Amino acid sequence: MFLRRIFQLGGAMVILAITAIPVSAQVTLVRDGAAQAIIVTADTPTATTTYAAEELVYHVERATGVALEIVGESEASEAPHTRVYVGDTEAAQRNGVHTDRLPRETYTMRSVGNDLFIAGPDGGSDPLSFRTPDGGTLFGVYEFIERYLGVRWLWPGDLGTYVPSTDTVSFWSVNETHSPALAFRGMYLSRINSVIHGQPIDEENSRLGFSPEGATAYAEALQVFLRRHRLGGLDSKPPSGHLFYGWWKRYGKEHPEWFALRKDGTRGHPDPDYNNTPMCVSNEELQDFVIEQWDGESVLLLGPVDRPGRCICDNCRAWDGPQPTDPPWFATYVYGADPRSDELFGGATSDRYARFWKVMREKASKKNPHAVVSASFIYENELPAPVNDIQLGNKVYGEFVQWQDPHLRYFPMPDEAVDWLEAQWLGWRETGIRLGYRPNYLHDGYVMPHFETKQEGEFFKFAVAHGMEGANFDSLTGQWAAQGPRLYMHLRLMNKPELALDTIRDEYLSGFGPASETMGDYFAYWEGYATDNTIPFIELYREVARRYANYVKKAHYVFPPESFAPADAQLEGALKQADELSDSQFSERVRFVRLGVEHAKLAARLAAAYDGEEVLPEGRREEGKAALKALVEFRKAHEGTFFSDLFHATAYWERPILDVDDLVKEIE
Repeated sequence: MFLRRIFQLGGAMVILAITAIPVSAQVTLVRDGAAQAIIVTADTPTATTTYAAEELVYHVERATGVALEIVGESEASEAPHTRVYVGDTEAAQRNGVHTDRLPRETYTMRSVGNDLFIAGPDGGSDPLSFRTPDGGTLFGVYEFIERYLGVRWLWPGDLGTYVPSTDTVSFWSVNETHSPALAFRGMYLSRINSVIHGQPIDEENSRLGFSPEGATAYAEALQVFLRRHRLGGLDSKPPSGHLFYGWWKRYGKEHPEWFALRKDGTRGHPDPDYNNTPMCVSNEELQDFVIEQWDGESVLLLGPVDRPGRCICDNCRAWDGPQPTDPPWFATYVYGADPRSDELFGGATSDRYARFWKVMREKASKKNPHAVVSASFIYENELPAPVNDIQLGNKVYGEFVQWQDPHLRYFPMPDEAVDWLEAQWLGWRETGIRLGYRPNYLHDGYVMPHFETKQEGEFFKFAVAHGMEGANFDSLTGQWAAQGPRLYMHLRLMNKPELALDTIRDEYLSGFGPASETMGDYFAYWEGYATDNTIPFIELYREVARRYANYVKKAHYVFPPESFAPADAQLEGALKQADELSDSQFSERVRFVRLGVEHAKLAARLAAAYDGEEVLPEGRREEGKAALKALVEFRKAHEGTFFSDLFHATAYWERPILDVDDLVKEIE
């Protein structure tokens, strides 16, 4: 008997294949502390299969103390009880598991008698790569580890891997085939990505944060951790980017008419080397030039420049929808009040750009009927949904980025702003455009315990329920000890968007054992602090274009010393609870979180010395030196815990914003 069911989840296909299996069938890997299984791979397994088998052995041993043997298929005729076949094998094919018939990143997990098969498309690529259709077998193994061992990967490294202890791993039959709910699941890795690709960190950053060895160790642990959360599929995502970046320098002198008309009657930008000059997208000559330059095979990239303000010429303005006479109080920048618009049109240009993308799709289809247009980023002047009925269809792809008004960029935000964002998402969906999600809010908070999960999680689930193809966040700042629940929640939702937010929270807190309830109160304190101070946070930073980039100078205003006192008391209580057990892992995790608090205090102390300035005032030089010395010494003492991505903290926040290089030399 064979029954096949297919249903949709978040736009991805999930296939369940259910066959009649004897009720007596039981899969047993370990019983009463003794091995009852071997792990079987093909005699010449792929790199991904080998890695998947090793991951299974590693986690079973962490849970039970028992190291299972890995053997090739030709050696697997004898087994103590269960053979766990990992990857494509002849036995798998004989039992109906055909990896070559499975969609990308899909696994089948099937028990037959006492044996278990976990297999999916593997190929020969790097098992840790996010840009590969492979990984089915690996994802199946991770599902097994989560489900039957109860493992939770809380943050990178051994301490962040919570494996409940047991002496038996055994269960009754299973039979399922599963594809990822989201087609792509990613986070930009920011500065640490260069270390992953073999580039050393520069000397100045290594003085402030990670040592070269520390950066390498963190980069390696991070790759493993993110793959365990099934990040991947990025090769299936249409590319996005700012196509017209640098065009003014290249083409402005010869074709100024292609560029935005300014209020002073000139085109382009006064600086001939300026890179973010908007285009006159209604100009048909420009449109034809873009098509002429396009290779006709790849996705046609049409991303706008990375700045607000658009062309004010009559033709472009004629493509715009009507502007609201009374815009929402939290969205005034979208509708014309953004001071960064300068001499350009600062209103909503969603209808204009939707029409531009539609026109370009029609032109591209003459060169390639299957052409896909990437609108790239739906943000800034295009954040509001089009007012007119413009149908784009599924050959146009865009990524929703809540980025313009200070009230719309970061969570937590006013509830009315969340409702408005949901309405804009739905409005864009009504055009038929394919939507990905690519927000910037994870940049926020510096190294402080400034985070939120409720609005962020609910909006993510809303987007999944309304057509989100995938998510690719900008960026993973890696503040694991200070903002752990938020980062863990996003990783879980990308893999399993059906999970309830409370379930995800309980998973995270389980890693603190007897201190889980008190740690829940601790994290709730900081989330409440962020929510209660939503408007003060916004008002403090609203004069700058990027709050997260300026945060380093003003952290002490929003996190004064007295704000830490309740959190310190909760951590002290949690530590006493965790210390009651002989198993030290729970108290070590509490201490890990406390590192984040201590780091935040030291960073706020440094910010207070600068007090909003980029250059340390002469009268506070000794204070600044002492603050920086304490911060650097703390980082060097604890870099191996991975409590913070110290490369991001220094290279992205501190050194670009604060003039600290001379101070570093003085404290050495």
